[in-house]
Amino acid sequence: MTKDNENELNESIRQSLDESVDALDANTLSKIRQIRAQAIEKADARKSKHWQGVVVGGLATTCVMVLAVMMLINSPASIDPVPGNDLELISSSSDDLELFEDLEFYEWLEQNDLQS
Repeated sequence: MTKDNENELNESIRQSLDESVDALDANTLSKIRQIRAQAIEKADARKSKHWQGVVVGGLATTCVMVLAVMMLINSPASIDPVPGNDLELISSSSDDLELFEDLEFYEWLEQNDLQS
């Protein structure tokens, strides 16, 4: 079907529909207008509810983001799970670890002033 034939067919259908609408009585036209008005109201109500959901979702997202930023600002700059001195003890060689195995003995010596 060519573009000209398609346009002619569309025009013919449009004229036929316009003629059938013109032939409707006033009571039928009134009912059609009422139904159309109700459909438009329902569509507007749905759009309104949709936008309300978008606004509420946006506000919730904003609140979560503000809370996350506040938590990041108030958190400590760095967390050192092992203090520096303890880290040196842990990373010592195995010879140094023997010293710590006898730590109670050295404490006993210190308490009793028996060191040489």
